[in-house]
Amino acid sequence: MSSPEEVKGESAEPEPAADQAEHAQSPAAEAGEPGEGDLRPLDVYMVLRASVAQFSSAAWQMLGLQPDPFTGKLHKDIEQARTAIDVTAFLVEKLLPSVQGQEARDYQNLLTDLRLNFVRQAGEQT
Repeated sequence: MSSPEEVKGESAEPEPAADQAEHAQSPAAEAGEPGEGDLRPLDVYMVLRASVAQFSSAAWQMLGLQPDPFTGKLHKDIEQARTAIDVTAFLVEKLLPSVQGQEARDYQNLLTDLRLNFVRQAGEQT
């Protein structure tokens, strides 16, 4: 990982002793555990990706095409599936401007698959 001087584009001048103590790693960081210096700022697009994964998984479960991970049983609820698919579509719409190429196609394919399976499963229920 690059030093703070490299990130800022400054030359690597020696720091005064007091500043060096501030930048010294904690024992947890030296042991390889994540520390305060390892935290990254919130990235909304990563949150959107995680949310798309959660809602699409819920949609597959509510379509009765994937078992509930806790019970291992299939359960079909078309109205909940519709809601999960709609939310997934909304999140993908917000995410697409920040992605490109294969990732964008994967999200579009996911929505297409969910929608086609929704029509199929809703038709079986009537």
